[in-house]
Amino acid sequence: MCKKIHRGGNAEQYYADKKYKEAVAVAVEACAEDTKGQTCYICTQALHWKTKEGLVRMCACRGTAGFAHVSCLAEQAKILVAEAEENNLDWKAKSLRWKRWHTCGLCEQDYHGVVRGALGWAC
Repeated sequence: MCKKIHRGGNAEQYYADKKYKEAVAVAVEACAEDTKGQTCYICTQALHWKTKEGLVRMCACRGTAGFAHVSCLAEQAKILVAEAEENNLDWKAKSLRWKRWHTCGLCEQDYHGVVRGALGWAC
């Protein structure tokens, strides 16, 4: 177990990763009924290619919009924030990119419930 924790980035990162995986599973389960037959608007797949996680949607999007994998949302937010820091963008631009950790990029409404919790563990 100690080797597994060490490989995972030590105890804090191991715990955060474990909680993230648990939170994603809860979020996917909570959204399972609504996401049947849909695809992720980021990667265009029903199941995430790497994690095999299902889709979520807990924002104000309606119809076929807003379905995504938590890991796709997290990766998108990470990339936007990294670009802002790398390009030395001003505070306002950085703030807008940080919002992607808790705000839908399509409807611009906050995620809520278990999806917001899962993204919090990904951050």
